[in-house]
Amino acid sequence: MLLQPINSSEDYCNFLTLNIDDTPPATYFLCTIVDDNCCGNGLYTSSDTNCAGGNPLTHLVSLKHFHKGFVTSSASFVITDDLIVMPNSKHVTSFGLLQNCGIKTTSSLKEMTFEVTKEKVLDLLKCALISKSPLTDTFLRNEPSVEESSKILNYDVEDNADIQISVKLVIRKSDGKVLYAQGEEDFVDMLLTFLSFPLGGVVSKIRENCSLGSIDKLYKSIVVLEENKYFKSTKAKKRLVDPQVASQFKLSNKILPLQPDMEYYCYYDGQSFKESIIDNQFFISDEYRKDEKNCKNMFLLDNFKAWRGSREGYVKELKMYVATDDLIVAQSSPISSLNLIDSSETSLDDLKEEVVTIGLKEVRLTKTLWIFHLHLFVLLVLVYLVII
Repeated sequence: MLLQPINSSEDYCNFLTLNIDDTPPATYFLCTIVDDNCCGNGLYTSSDTNCAGGNPLTHLVSLKHFHKGFVTSSASFVITDDLIVMPNSKHVTSFGLLQNCGIKTTSSLKEMTFEVTKEKVLDLLKCALISKSPLTDTFLRNEPSVEESSKILNYDVEDNADIQISVKLVIRKSDGKVLYAQGEEDFVDMLLTFLSFPLGGVVSKIRENCSLGSIDKLYKSIVVLEENKYFKSTKAKKRLVDPQVASQFKLSNKILPLQPDMEYYCYYDGQSFKESIIDNQFFISDEYRKDEKNCKNMFLLDNFKAWRGSREGYVKELKMYVATDDLIVAQSSPISSLNLIDSSETSLDDLKEEVVTIGLKEVRLTKTLWIFHLHLFVLLVLVYLVII
């Protein structure tokens, strides 16, 4: 779930010409006994347990999607070096673009054509996170020119009094550097939920204060594009500027909203639903289609809970964990703490401990903690990109 998280916009991305998401499509399971008296309309998320009627879940299915990308095929766009996307229209003149780039004479210009591959798209994504000129860095320099930002992420979210996480920081007094943070499972679960966040959802929360390369300009330029003119639907644009986390990530809804419960439909061609399932003459989709003759409503049943237990977290409870400043997460022990201090070459006299409380609403903590949060967030994003 964390190393290959489900893409909440999988239905829009599957048919992209350059789809860099190599996460396998979400799979579901049907009851072996195709019978309404058992659970004929149940769509299960795991085959590790039996169905509600006690029968094995051996019939593997994937959803059939009909969306093909986000923007209309008739639209064309101009993209600047800092990833501002604008319509290729009469209102966007070459003269204006040149002026904005500080170019005074066309003799300094050269036109070049590049072949864009999946590898280049992934390189562009990495550069977009840390560079203010990702197109130049991707296609001409082949390495990002990193611009340091001292801006601290500062954003308002709806307060939720239930979310209060206590964390102990071990800080080097001489320079204020956080060597590591120590907390229980709720602290590590909070960090791990970052791996499930869609990038557009993160930027929408940070709003005007995003300091991640050129991602903020990309996001803002998409926000102002007319949805009726350039997007395939209002829903398609919303998936980009206000994306939600896939419904399986229950913990993430404390920071980003989960997808609402979706409706699923089974379309079949046989004489009956049961015969169609047995003969594999069916498909399941989350899109209602009037042109299909036979349709049966399906209900998603999350049977991951059967082996997850009552707790919705990722790591085992009743344990302590540490997260270092370079985001190595491990189980905490006296030996591991001593090793971390020793590797930092810090004397015990130069150390201090601080206990802080982390909630969703911005709290007035020390500058050290906010820098620590910034490092954690950026590194988690980069670690995720390396993984995929």
